[in-house]
Amino acid sequence: MSQEEEIVAALFAAAMGGAGSGPGSGSWDGFLALLAQITRAETALMQLSWSGSRRHVWQSGVPWGGLGEDVVERMRSGRVYSQIDLPGADAGAGSAAQPRRALLLRIEGAGRVLIALRRSGSDFHAIDGRQLSNLTPYFGPALNGWRQLCRDRAQAALDRQICGDLGAGWILFSASGQVLEVADGLVARLQTVAGIGLSADGWLSLPAPAAQALRRALVALARPGAAAQWIVLSPDPLVQLLLEPRHPTGDPLLVGRLRHGLSARAQAPERLSAAFGISRSEARLAARLCDGLSLSEAAAELGWTVETARSASKQLFARMGVRGQTGVVRQVLASAVWLEGCAADDGRGLHRDAGRGTGRIRNAATGDRNC
Repeated sequence: MSQEEEIVAALFAAAMGGAGSGPGSGSWDGFLALLAQITRAETALMQLSWSGSRRHVWQSGVPWGGLGEDVVERMRSGRVYSQIDLPGADAGAGSAAQPRRALLLRIEGAGRVLIALRRSGSDFHAIDGRQLSNLTPYFGPALNGWRQLCRDRAQAALDRQICGDLGAGWILFSASGQVLEVADGLVARLQTVAGIGLSADGWLSLPAPAAQALRRALVALARPGAAAQWIVLSPDPLVQLLLEPRHPTGDPLLVGRLRHGLSARAQAPERLSAAFGISRSEARLAARLCDGLSLSEAAAELGWTVETARSASKQLFARMGVRGQTGVVRQVLASAVWLEGCAADDGRGLHRDAGRGTGRIRNAATGDRNC
């Protein structure tokens, strides 16, 4: 592979969002490190922006603030500049002591990318400038693709966050029941909610009844034309798995759609209060009713008398505009109060929580392999 081909390959690998920081590693830092290595630059810098959005800056090598904005604004798109012909302030006296090469490209969607190289000592060779010039036809497609990929990943992160907030997720199983892939964050949630773990070699750690139910479902799904199987992984709190065969890539996989119970008492009373216009004490009562407690059980847990709970419940029903406890439950469970703000995400979407070893579904109580 020629040096030009190496640089172009690194450009598209970075645009596809790889990880790492070494030369050609599949990140913008890696792309710049390779570019600096091939052109013998001490610093390789990239600035990317679209109209109305924040500027992205990456660099490899000796820290450098880059070119001044007044200089960049006067650069022509597609031209490779040296330190002696950069417009404005950076073309002044003494700039020859810092050999530079810079390329500005304006890209679709009011975007702009600047690639700049800097070194000390001897000047760059002509081939170094050509390495930048050769990138001109590739930057637009690569960067627009990268931008769309960032948007898609942000939307996927939001989808994952909402699924997690609602207690939903997915697991891909092999035909033998080994976990191959799992929704991001689901393993931690299952451990917290129901004590369901995942071994390093990819087997769910389940109580004996659930492990047996999963084993029976796997046997049933091995038959041609088998219907989807419902498995209760935990009765309290409820964790239910809908398991069915899918062959998206031709491989015999089992797709598990999972939902676990949500606890209204885990919600801050202030959150319920703000969502439904009720007092904090009414929110505490509503949470217990939604979690299945009777009025007397809720009173006991809150340290109230039954009469106090009954009086508070009447106020609660009136404020929420419902007729009784079932109305409270329906309104809270169908509301958006469960949805949290979307946290930052790495955008990968699929998370390899488990290896592809040889093992069996474990009985959490004994450590035995059940299948």
